[in-house]
Amino acid sequence: MRFIITNRWCLLALLSLTAITSQPAIAQQAIELENTSWQLVAIHAANDTAFVPANPENHLLRFRLDNRLQIEADCNQAGATYSQDADSLTITELVTTRKLCVAPSLFNRYILNLMRTQALRIEGENLIILTDLPSEWMEFEPYVFTPGGF
Repeated sequence: MRFIITNRWCLLALLSLTAITSQPAIAQQAIELENTSWQLVAIHAANDTAFVPANPENHLLRFRLDNRLQIEADCNQAGATYSQDADSLTITELVTTRKLCVAPSLFNRYILNLMRTQALRIEGENLIILTDLPSEWMEFEPYVFTPGGF
């Protein structure tokens, strides 16, 4: 009788272990963009080139309600719509002012990469936006507005 009880416990333990190890891995938590703001850290390009803005707070993405995107692009303002499906991101209907920003400006590269956006991912706390060119991607960090000093 003791042998049967022990075997039942072993069988139960084996079945529990099998059930735990055969379950699919938990998928990465979905990235929720709505009501978040990000400032540009760098635009990464071929040959490990990185374009770093002199003033990151002048290169912002603000994901608003109803799939609206508010964009600060150096000395220009822009707006767009965005759609997200898991790690896929599309930016459409992008309109921007066209002031001539003081050199060296990242305006053109920044806007062109936003128009070519295809996917996103989170690395640590940073948002990575991938374009249709494998060698070009942008890195953003969370942006929190802090009023100027008094």
